[in-house]
Amino acid sequence: MQPHLPPGVRVPEHPVAVRPLLAEVGQAAGHRLVLLSIEDWGSWADLRFGRLATAGAPPLARRIPLATDWRILIDGEPAEIIDVAGRGDRAFSNGEVRIRPAPAPGSRLHLSAQLAPGANVEIELEVPST
Repeated sequence: MQPHLPPGVRVPEHPVAVRPLLAEVGQAAGHRLVLLSIEDWGSWADLRFGRLATAGAPPLARRIPLATDWRILIDGEPAEIIDVAGRGDRAFSNGEVRIRPAPAPGSRLHLSAQLAPGANVEIELEVPST
């Protein structure tokens, strides 16, 4: 089992910032992926997401995409995906992708996720300042 945080990482008392996104990433295999927010914890960030089935969509094999199903670039540079965690069922789930470094306000974030084999969604957006 992969650790939720790398060894030696200090956990602060609260996040540095929580930046709302509410960005529709896309729809694939009858499921929508929405980015909810970025929690900036200083040395890492959690990208919060929701995954929703559309009417009549077949259930996915997993509630959330695995860590290997995500690709995140910050200003063109790959972010390290530390962990992915989620809860829910195959019709609705939410969770977070834990990455480092934390993307700075104004940086360009490019995210792609594979919801099912051959069913990818992606988005590029600017990280908001608030």
